[in-house]
Amino acid sequence: MESQSKNEEMDFKQTLFACYANIAIMEMRLYNNSPDYNRPSHKETLYLYSIWTLDGCTATDLVDLFDSSKALVSQTILSMEKKGYIVREKDPTDNRRQILRLSPDQISTITDELKLIDRAVMQLSSYYSKEEIEKASKIVLSLTEIMAEQAIRDTHRR
Repeated sequence: MESQSKNEEMDFKQTLFACYANIAIMEMRLYNNSPDYNRPSHKETLYLYSIWTLDGCTATDLVDLFDSSKALVSQTILSMEKKGYIVREKDPTDNRRQILRLSPDQISTITDELKLIDRAVMQLSSYYSKEEIEKASKIVLSLTEIMAEQAIRDTHRR
């Protein structure tokens, strides 16, 4: 029984890595097949997804999130701003802080990802109920949040 549990755990780990690989493949294919090659790099895509999902995201948040240097994050933000991917806005509650947001032009760039995701979810809905899809979504999000939290805790211990 114990070995079966380990096999199931390994299958889940392999599934998680396969999910990550599939998202990376999607991004790589979209990047490589972009007619004007105006798509963000893989690193910039990671920044964009983080900025998009973290309400009120600042450069300091990205430094902490990625355990990176301020200089590297600042350089990446400047490059992304220059390319028109992001804009800075003053924080309405603290004028010293600048909030990072996706530029309106960037929203059109991620439309390809959103269309792919919408089509995939539509296809899934023919296999699974809405409740099953919602439960799976919560599980995957919870798992990845726990992984990120553990990585953050582990790096603070060093």
